[in-house]
Amino acid sequence: MEVAVAEHRIAEWALVNAKALGIDPDHIEASYIYNPGGFSNLSIRLTDGRTRLHVKLAPPHKAERLRQWASIGEYLSVHYTAPKLVHEINQEIVPGYPYGLVFEYIEEAAPLAEVRYSEALLSGVIDMIAKLHRDDHLRTLLPLAEKRTYAEAFEDEYITRFTEDLDGIRASRELLRDFVSDETISWFGEEIQRLKTTVRQTPAFQQSAEELVHNDLNGNNVLTTGGNAFRIIDWDDLTGQGDAAMDYSVLLWPLANDPSWPIWREKVRITAGAEVVERLELYFRAKLLDDVIDVLADYVESEQVPEYREETKRRSKAVHLASYPKYLAKYRE
Repeated sequence: MEVAVAEHRIAEWALVNAKALGIDPDHIEASYIYNPGGFSNLSIRLTDGRTRLHVKLAPPHKAERLRQWASIGEYLSVHYTAPKLVHEINQEIVPGYPYGLVFEYIEEAAPLAEVRYSEALLSGVIDMIAKLHRDDHLRTLLPLAEKRTYAEAFEDEYITRFTEDLDGIRASRELLRDFVSDETISWFGEEIQRLKTTVRQTPAFQQSAEELVHNDLNGNNVLTTGGNAFRIIDWDDLTGQGDAAMDYSVLLWPLANDPSWPIWREKVRITAGAEVVERLELYFRAKLLDDVIDVLADYVESEQVPEYREETKRRSKAVHLASYPKYLAKYRE
């Protein structure tokens, strides 16, 4: 994908659809939004100088999740601070992206990951997510999903991802040879299996997974908007057959080694129960392994976006080299 080509195509499409989008056709600008966490979806900032919009395009394997978001977008905006849906795209504007949505662009917002936030703000996010986990009305708006256990939910999120990452790493071995050894790559495969076995043998993972979860509640998807106010974005992966521990783990991962962690662990225990806290520990292990393996997949995939290749490689290599020894020190048997 060439960023400049994608920007140009989106700008041309917006010119034709300016009235529906509520923007001035004479002053349209489109700019790529870089996501350091991966290159699967394509995000473009669209503006006429006054109004700003966020265009999000999905490849075929991600399109159905984005359509689900569109079907419940109004409910998520009213009850869970999600950005308002402006327009639905049912054509392939950029090759390889057959579907997309246009949202309001949330102004004067900073990702939670980049700011010093208050205890009250984070407590507010936790309380809102706890409400989501129990939202029976929202459940009725979602398609019925096949039942699965907490172990299966964990495997679908992490074991599948790590396995796919490892396939890509092996296929692009030469790109990583200067800092990732063959022995390390073999260890990745062994560790993925060890983690899978541990989860399957842990009693707290054997019950049915029935919570509604955001499933990607990292610090870049919670935007602070002043004081203790916030907005939650990127609802693509919302599921009605998930694990509350997934949301808490992704949100609270930056605090796992912070002196305040006992306070937040107790908050989760009171809010969601002791078994969620127990599962949280293995989710934290997976989060650290994510910073060992998944960032290498990002390193490889950055070849597809030349404009951001060097920046992504630099970041991914640094995260991997910092996280790998930490993981070994904590979890290597």
